[in-house]
Amino acid sequence: MKYSHPIVIVALAFCGSSSAFGFAQFARGQAMISTSARASYDSRIFGGIAPADDFIYTLDPRVIYRREAGQIKLQSTAGMRFNRFQEFTELNSDDLFATFGLRLPPDVAGRLSGSFESSYDERTDVNYDVNRRVREKTFSNRLSADIPTGLKTILLLSGSFRRDKRNEFSDRDAWDGSVGYRYQNFLGGSAFDVRYRHLELESSAVGEAGIPLDQSSDIYSATFSRPLYHDLRGAFTYGYRILNRSETEVATGSEARSAGSLFGINLTGPFLPKSMFPKVDTSLSMGYQKNESPGINERTTSSRFIGAMNVSWQVRERSRLSFTARRALELSVNNLTVETTSVNLGLTQSVGSFTTTSFLAGYEQRDYGILGRDDDVLLAQASGRYSISRTWSALASYSLRKSDSSIVIADYSRHFASVELNYTF
Repeated sequence: MKYSHPIVIVALAFCGSSSAFGFAQFARGQAMISTSARASYDSRIFGGIAPADDFIYTLDPRVIYRREAGQIKLQSTAGMRFNRFQEFTELNSDDLFATFGLRLPPDVAGRLSGSFESSYDERTDVNYDVNRRVREKTFSNRLSADIPTGLKTILLLSGSFRRDKRNEFSDRDAWDGSVGYRYQNFLGGSAFDVRYRHLELESSAVGEAGIPLDQSSDIYSATFSRPLYHDLRGAFTYGYRILNRSETEVATGSEARSAGSLFGINLTGPFLPKSMFPKVDTSLSMGYQKNESPGINERTTSSRFIGAMNVSWQVRERSRLSFTARRALELSVNNLTVETTSVNLGLTQSVGSFTTTSFLAGYEQRDYGILGRDDDVLLAQASGRYSISRTWSALASYSLRKSDSSIVIADYSRHFASVELNYTF
């Protein structure tokens, strides 16, 4: 990680200096230390390549600093996860993680709003694209700013960088930058945006063919949005993308250079009005587009429907029911396009004054295109948290992932259970 460790060290130093002042009010913020001890059982620690199970013991200390006073809001976390395996000691790891975030909300900034987020994370787990244990180190940054240039006009700026390093399969760097201009508050609260976006993606070679990804995209788009009903806002986007790919990553019949249109419809806010459904929160977005980062040998002429829907219902004071549905295009660790469709139903229930339970049941369908591989996955999760005192809490959780796949390596079930004790002061 060429740039990540200096930033992580700075974040750790910042959190450490904050905590040295007694974990109370410091620089109009609050610092805390949180430590968790966790024991877990994993029935399939190597995924589909080997039916092995083991117990894992984890110590997870971290320093947390939050600052909500003043115009600039800040939140940062830094810590380590010390993982020790009972049988497969070669998998033992010490994982560093850190996050740092700044926000300048528009309601207090007056003339400028924006945010900056930076994070670094090390972890090892089963990756379901390849169904084997993969160690990953991820470093990411994201910056956005809205700069008013007049009573009705705003300059829109954003950029991001993400680096993924893995012990096998592809390492990957992704850059994303955009500049736009918004004219707002006309025709009853309507807004019109024009935007230019540039994306670049580079990865290392994967597989026997040794083919890396090397892509760049230029996207020009226009979006018209307006209020539809109460807090619900609708938007329509039309865009045009020019994609350039290296000759080595496309096969005969695929295109190294392609161009085409993008369409999207978005509803921001509740699509069920609050006046009629005061206990229901909803959101919906839909689109019809090509994959922003197509995988090896994927044809760029085909478009797919993508979208997401969320519904959350406060059934009673202590009960909340949620439903989510999602359809998306993703890039796997072995540089292939995955089309994912998922639905989840969840319930959160408070029991008494100190206990919170949650349950989730879901279904996921993953289509790997040119591989001819389809995974049908059933998901189940249950957890409970008990607040022992102001500083002590206990957590127990269980999850099941049952995959029915057209290939043998992805056709298995995985059980994961854990108990945890946390102390925060």
